[in-house]
Amino acid sequence: MEKGGRAGLGPWSHRGGRMGRAKRAGRWVWGAAVLAILLGLAACAPKQPVKPMLTVAELLKDGESSGLNLGNPFELNDAIRLEVEKEVGFGGTPVDRLRRTIRFLNDRGYLNFRYEDNLSLTAVQAFEQKKGDCLSYTNLFMGISRHLKIPAYFVHVSEARNYYEREGIFFVSTHMAVGYGGGAIGLGSSPYTVIVDFTEESSDWRLWLYESIDDATAVALFYNNIAVDRMLGGDIAGAESIVRFLVSKRPGMKELQNNLGVILMRQGRFEEALALLQAAIEKFPTYQPLYTNAVQAARGARRPEVAQSILEMGRKIAQEDPFFLFNEGVNAFHEGDYVLAESRFKAAIKRQSNNPFLFAWLSRVLLASGKEEEGVEAFRKAQEMAPNHRLIRSLRDDYPVLATVRPISPENGSP
Repeated sequence: MEKGGRAGLGPWSHRGGRMGRAKRAGRWVWGAAVLAILLGLAACAPKQPVKPMLTVAELLKDGESSGLNLGNPFELNDAIRLEVEKEVGFGGTPVDRLRRTIRFLNDRGYLNFRYEDNLSLTAVQAFEQKKGDCLSYTNLFMGISRHLKIPAYFVHVSEARNYYEREGIFFVSTHMAVGYGGGAIGLGSSPYTVIVDFTEESSDWRLWLYESIDDATAVALFYNNIAVDRMLGGDIAGAESIVRFLVSKRPGMKELQNNLGVILMRQGRFEEALALLQAAIEKFPTYQPLYTNAVQAARGARRPEVAQSILEMGRKIAQEDPFFLFNEGVNAFHEGDYVLAESRFKAAIKRQSNNPFLFAWLSRVLLASGKEEEGVEAFRKAQEMAPNHRLIRSLRDDYPVLATVRPISPENGSP
């Protein structure tokens, strides 16, 4: 999970704590959580995670050997297990238990879980406090799911990144959720993907991508959050020890590489941070935060020519990023610059040609600028990909010319 935007953070760091509501084609909703059935959205629905190379038990055992007291953040205690068995139970199908779990966590009269930003807790802590951020909720949900034999898995959700700049630093945010189904890979046989998501706010006009992750990766992301909390609390050495350990076990996690660079810069170790971030850029060449933080490291190391070179590379990468293009298009639309908005959405569509949200936004821009024929065509394409989505109804409500438009291909029914 990634989180930015806190004043005074300095270089871009990754921290959990914000969660957006999942896009949905289903109708099951309880409280603040959304149970979403994603159908035919190849760009959005995650595949189930493959068997991990490192288990949670192995990760925690290696952490203990390294002097770190890390526990399983989604493990329940006996008291919680008993209450879950009483209130939710083992009866019915996995989907029945999934529904009852959502009611148990979100309905008044039960846990009535409340969203609180920047509060990453273990499952036990989240249950006791009845509040937390998206990772807290997901830890608790996954703990209950594992106890009740619900074949759920962690999902990392990337949304249309809200890029904004403060002193040369880019901040972005993403979130996590729970997945169910999506194929028979030992974790359930449902051909449809269900996303259970918890949020403080919702929007149908955001771009979302879902990526399933294994348990050990989820645990690493949780302790990445804990490390950032320690860094912000002044325990730089403690933060570095956690992140270095996680990097050694999960070298393919770009968030960890980025955070280690941030931690080094907080200590004034700019040359070391620059070398690390440049190596990470080689490994993750499309990950924008690495570039912005490497620029800061180069400036701190008094190497302005290197900073300028990395800055130019980062700008070029950003213009190829569909998230960046999407966000620029949204900003341009709200500022009334329809020409720029149209160009940005069309550029994003070239990189994600099967994404209905991009076509829906392009339709809105074209219709707002008076290009009715092109706007109707873009709407038709969005409708073909996501015929039952609320954004389709939203466009029809805003633009009467779309009221009679129907997709060329037959509409697929929901399961």
